[in-house]
Amino acid sequence: MQPKPLSGLWKFLMLIAVAVLLAACGGGATPAVPAGAPTQHPAPVTAAEPTVAPTPVSATEAPAAAAAVPTAAVPTAAAKPTETPQPAPTQANPTAAPKAEAPTGQAGIDLLLGAMRAQLAQKAFRMTVTSEDGGKTTTMTIEHIAPDRLHSKTEATEFIVVEGASYIKGADGKWQKAPMDMSGMISQALSPEIIDEMAKNITVEKLKFVGPDLIDGKPMWVYRYETTMDLVGTKIDSTAKVWLGALDKLPYRQEGESDSIVNKGGKTKSTIVYEYDSNIKIEAPIQ
Repeated sequence: MQPKPLSGLWKFLMLIAVAVLLAACGGGATPAVPAGAPTQHPAPVTAAEPTVAPTPVSATEAPAAAAAVPTAAVPTAAAKPTETPQPAPTQANPTAAPKAEAPTGQAGIDLLLGAMRAQLAQKAFRMTVTSEDGGKTTTMTIEHIAPDRLHSKTEATEFIVVEGASYIKGADGKWQKAPMDMSGMISQALSPEIIDEMAKNITVEKLKFVGPDLIDGKPMWVYRYETTMDLVGTKIDSTAKVWLGALDKLPYRQEGESDSIVNKGGKTKSTIVYEYDSNIKIEAPIQ
């Protein structure tokens, strides 16, 4: 039998993990884009250099000077006086996902909910979550393999959930089996029913199309929305800014702000980066 403190720790970790997974299905956004946000501004084309005016020559030298000038005239300084900067040829253009083509209104809500369902339908995905709560910043990496395998790691904790068993790595670096199984909670947190519940709380007025963007050269549609979720009997209000793939309709990034589940009356700010990798493997640790 594990000592009681470990059981209490696992209840806390379970709450944190479920909260993060719920956030992945519709929580959180920061009001300001932090450093390293995916916005990529097009690199302006170098403007044509103005032609240097020729040095005046004397009247006797004029014929020779004129003869020395090639017949192809040098472009004048007015060649491209008002040329608008264009994206560099090697960089994808954010207008690949123009605002005119992005669904809005109810169609935008359908796109958002469909993207979340599509994410849950993936064989495996990885989330890198950076959160700030009560002045403390934590980075957590969560890997998930459908339907209920999960590997979560922070600087201080690491746990694995596989096929009805849960494991935690102790301060001594050794793995031990936990007194409670989290697989059911993970499956519930990643259930399509969570998205169905969210659909009841998001309205056209709470969803706004922000504009097009790029992530790793992929065109994105960026939306901001508000929602309220029920987490273990507690109402959690949140706002979110999410980057959806304009081509594959999957979430790639989310920035959020929501009510804190740790510090009552406080706020949790988070940034989540999503990766889709079918080669992710999660196995029970060797004890």
